[in-house]
Amino acid sequence: MVTRIYKETHFDASHRLMHYVGKCSRLHGHRWSVEVWIDGTPDEKTQILIDYNIIKNIINVYDHQVILNKEDPMAEVLSRFQTPVLTNGDPTSELLAVDIRDRLNTFCRENKMNARVAKIRVWESDGCYAEVLAE
Repeated sequence: MVTRIYKETHFDASHRLMHYVGKCSRLHGHRWSVEVWIDGTPDEKTQILIDYNIIKNIINVYDHQVILNKEDPMAEVLSRFQTPVLTNGDPTSELLAVDIRDRLNTFCRENKMNARVAKIRVWESDGCYAEVLAE
């Protein structure tokens, strides 16, 4: 039997879209919301699919961070003061949804959990989110 769990969490972070033409090309911040649906088979002993705190902790890598494209020249300058979270491309809500999905799926695989992200939504602001479904 397949079980599905849901977790909603939030983080505060800044980012900039260096390839975007408009105000989002400047460093700015959001209160991001993340919704995650995970499908799988719960552990036989604990009957837990994945601990909700694990999901939150994996997502919290972004909390109170500056998220930048790894090719962004601002990353090198900022790294003299703090280590930014770097992404393979501009850190849009679309890219962050894929990145978070991959981090969660990697954790489940490495810990031999029969679980994977079925759907994830990353809200950049009220009314604006990116959604990625399982492949």
